[in-house]
Amino acid sequence: MEMQSGDLVAAALAHWPALARQMGEDPAAWTAAPLSLRNDARVARSVLVLQGPGGRRLVLKHQLRPGADPGFPAAVAAHLAVMEAWPGGVPALHAVEPGAQALVMDYLAATPLSQLLDEAPVAGQEALLRRAGRWLGGFHSALPGERRVFQPKFTLCYLKGIMSEVASGARQVVAPGRFLRCAGALCATQANYEGRETLTAQTHGDLHLRNLVMDDAQCWGIDFAAERVVPVGHDIARLLVDYAILHAQKDTIPDFEVLPMGAASAFFEGYERVASSDPSVGLLLRNRVLAEWWGLPVTGRSIAQERRLAGLMPLVGRVFPGI
Repeated sequence: MEMQSGDLVAAALAHWPALARQMGEDPAAWTAAPLSLRNDARVARSVLVLQGPGGRRLVLKHQLRPGADPGFPAAVAAHLAVMEAWPGGVPALHAVEPGAQALVMDYLAATPLSQLLDEAPVAGQEALLRRAGRWLGGFHSALPGERRVFQPKFTLCYLKGIMSEVASGARQVVAPGRFLRCAGALCATQANYEGRETLTAQTHGDLHLRNLVMDDAQCWGIDFAAERVVPVGHDIARLLVDYAILHAQKDTIPDFEVLPMGAASAFFEGYERVASSDPSVGLLLRNRVLAEWWGLPVTGRSIAQERRLAGLMPLVGRVFPGI
């Protein structure tokens, strides 16, 4: 039987007494209301707002499905590492029940970057990207790696594996012939990225536009995926390609580029750790466009996936003109 919204809320609240005890709180002194609920074939997850004595508000997150998810403790560990190194950049985490995949953190009176961009004109979008760049630069500075020579072969080797699957029919993608031509064109640029230095850092791992939230003065990161020290272009590409697909005006993007010049300039003005010419940024931005492509189903797409496809294909025409 399909789980209903009330069941998701009840499942989350079943863990509240144990979480409250970790915090020295009386669970009965708090009330709960749903903030967001997700229940599909892959994920059952609830986010509740808790209100307690003195008007204090917290968030209870509970992941029911997938169960025994190794990503849950990894995400908690990553969040705790950021909280220790850069407490102002994330909401404080107060209690965790790892076996139950439940946790409690501060409530933020903030709005996801995705929503802010939906409501902003071009100049406002650039200001938001500048703020996003400033947050990401702060995060990468708090948990830095090292300078190292970028090796494009790892990204392109994986891409060639995807191309083989598409060519054989083992992987289905929209417009497979065009995908293979565009992917081949990116592989042909490998020499452009060889022998150049980049910067590594602990990365967020899933930095899409909904995982940055802002109020008028501050920005926070949420829902970290894992602790990995890799080139900073991974996080930058995830965030900026999400922006390019969903929000950028495609007719303002120069040929062979992923972003409008104003958007790119604004982000890197805020970021400051590397410039837009960094080799990991250059390759991983373009590879991320292809990853979005191969990640979309050929049939049975959701409304959100249809929106992504509608934004992706005009972007492909800019990044890979004439193909």
